[in-house]
Amino acid sequence: MPKIVDHDQYRKELLHKSFNLFAEKGYAITMRQIAQGLGVSTGTLYHYFPNKETLFEQLVIEQSERDLSLVAEKLKQAHTLSERLDVAFQFLEAHQDYFFKQMMIWMDFSQHQNREGKACSGTLQQVEEKVYATIAELLDVTDPDLICLIASFIDGLIVGRIYNTPASISRQGKLLTKMLTAYLEANPRPD
Repeated sequence: MPKIVDHDQYRKELLHKSFNLFAEKGYAITMRQIAQGLGVSTGTLYHYFPNKETLFEQLVIEQSERDLSLVAEKLKQAHTLSERLDVAFQFLEAHQDYFFKQMMIWMDFSQHQNREGKACSGTLQQVEEKVYATIAELLDVTDPDLICLIASFIDGLIVGRIYNTPASISRQGKLLTKMLTAYLEANPRPD
């Protein structure tokens, strides 16, 4: 009897496993190297992904959707802005190695796109918009400048690992929480 394959699940497994290959080799990795690293034929890889850029962009989408879903699940028990931010920064700190690799891969991809003369990836822009919308929803913050500040702060903490920044992510999160809380108390949202 032929083996029944859930193609969508198999595609997701290939994407998930390719993350470490991109983290190790950077975006310059070839489809042949990815296939070898995954233990599949190049033909199998091309069956699911027409090219490396498509594979990478689908990886970005899958990861961001999963990451946002995990954070949202963690924040369900938090009720105040302070509690939500505390939980979010604890999550970030607990998974900082993963987020650092992810950030470095995304930057490498963007640099590659720039060298090729391509515009910023529409996929990365869509992910950024989704992240901003999720921050707004989960933290109940409507000011776009505050949302941008929070996202930039998080990105800065992740990228700061390049410099071996000794600051604790959760402690930095507590500091941001104090600043945001004071700002929001001084500038209440118009109803």
